[in-house]
Amino acid sequence: MPNSEFEFINGLLSKAGSLAKGAGDDAFVFGKYLISADMSVEGTHFRLDLSTPSQAVEKCLLSNFSDINAMGGTSCAILFSVCMNKTWSKKIRDEIAETTVNVCKKHNVRILGGDTTGGSSGVFSITVFGNAKGKILLRNAAKAGDDVWLAGSPSGSDMGTITVNPPLNLGKELAKIKGIGACIDTSDSIAESLQHISEKSKVRLEVEKMEKAILQSAEDFCLLFTARESARGSILKLTKKFPISKIGKAKKGSGIFLSGKKIEVKGWQHFE
Repeated sequence: MPNSEFEFINGLLSKAGSLAKGAGDDAFVFGKYLISADMSVEGTHFRLDLSTPSQAVEKCLLSNFSDINAMGGTSCAILFSVCMNKTWSKKIRDEIAETTVNVCKKHNVRILGGDTTGGSSGVFSITVFGNAKGKILLRNAAKAGDDVWLAGSPSGSDMGTITVNPPLNLGKELAKIKGIGACIDTSDSIAESLQHISEKSKVRLEVEKMEKAILQSAEDFCLLFTARESARGSILKLTKKFPISKIGKAKKGSGIFLSGKKIEVKGWQHFE
């Protein structure tokens, strides 16, 4: 069995060969659409003794919208599938349905269909479709000399986050700016997202003035991106609408460094 989800994914993609061409970012570029899929499993991603059904399903929806956001796009439609825990009451099932409709209505996302079943645990499975009118933001576009930026409000909760607030609509604004490099959603931790950009773009990323706990925490759904120095002015204008801060620099080399020291990346591991 693979040691991590990324070993499993990379193994699958390598076996698929040309069938998986273009995979490996937060969403897949398919014609004019961006497509992403995600699951939220009871006992792993949410517990109804710690959150309401409404909070649990909203978190799953927003995390999917965040993936499209990270590619510079806007979510426009979903396929929503759910496995209802057979112990859940009609009230819980109704709350899940009502919240799904309300969240989609708020973000102008259509519900195209999906599937339902029942089981011993609850599962939300969402496939989201988005579109991008500007540049598609990828993980392999960072260059040595880029600034490293973080948008959103990391909590350092490490899987304890119930309410999430990703900076939706920022991605499409970044896509309009000349000089934007790589971009990624930080759901698996800021450190792991830095590593993905480092590996895909073949750069060394140096971060300053950030607590290690924040760097390693997961499920904050911030946006991590790089940009040429020439884009600073345009990015700073966006701070009027979004919480954005410059946290580091991309340089020649490899690896992730915090205040000059190489760090071991410990993001969320689904297989442990």
